[in-house]
Amino acid sequence: MKLVHLSDIHVWHYTWNPRRLLSTRFFRTIELLSGRASRFNLTRLEDVVARVQSLAADHILITGDLTTMALPVEFSEAKHRLAPLLGDPSRVTIVPGNHDRSTWYSNYSKRFEVAFREFLPSPNFPWLRKIGEDTAILGLDATRARLEPTGRLPDSQLRAAQELIASSAGVPHRLIIASHYPVAAPPDYSAELTKKRMKNDYEVIEWLARIGPHLYCCGHVHAAWAFRPAALPNELCLNSGAPLMSDPTGKRLPGFLEIDLEGDSIAVFHHAWTGAEWSRSSMFQDDAFFAENRVAEPATANHD
Repeated sequence: MKLVHLSDIHVWHYTWNPRRLLSTRFFRTIELLSGRASRFNLTRLEDVVARVQSLAADHILITGDLTTMALPVEFSEAKHRLAPLLGDPSRVTIVPGNHDRSTWYSNYSKRFEVAFREFLPSPNFPWLRKIGEDTAILGLDATRARLEPTGRLPDSQLRAAQELIASSAGVPHRLIIASHYPVAAPPDYSAELTKKRMKNDYEVIEWLARIGPHLYCCGHVHAAWAFRPAALPNELCLNSGAPLMSDPTGKRLPGFLEIDLEGDSIAVFHHAWTGAEWSRSSMFQDDAFFAENRVAEPATANHD
């Protein structure tokens, strides 16, 4: 099975509607004017979509922040631009990011769920979605309608997820957890995650440490990585980075992840735009990841 993992696309649209600016959108608009718009080049999205299409993936997972200010026009634009990837809803799963819940009203009206309802097995989190005979995605939502980027997984949702995994006879051999918020980051990005973390990540970590081998697919921090957290030896944490972001340092190449699963094995590759062409680099490989608990060193993308 081949999966593509995308996150943090950040389709953006300026608004000068005074009523809309009397909210957290005012600060999001200031962010756009101060440089975010130039850092997320929407003209490249068509090329990203074409690259993903060329892989003929069995399933596509998008872990949030499809929009920037949760505007209706942003949701419509994101869905329109990603349309070539969204033709078969049974092969696409999407969870929200904090930018997709930017305001109280967008959260209250469930604007994300309305826009992407066909890519959710349920509008209520958590849920477990089978995407193959031996593979399923557990969807979690720790987003909040706040200006600050921190999140929190509601206690009721955490308990429901614990019960879902503990009690379900159909829990797959290969479990993928999808959440916008990471619960851990490699050393180079740990300080950045601390500023925008899931507030009760310690509770989530305690639970995840007790379950078997699993993938944890996330976004939020705009950097691609694949690593095994010391506190979670049964977890491979995967962040796809931001496919449209421009980073002048060259340390955070924009792109997405290709995840190949076969039996107990996993191989992860980073597809990155170097500024002139696409590159594909190996990030992680383990022939027995789902069969046993083995410690691996943290890894980030290394492109030639």
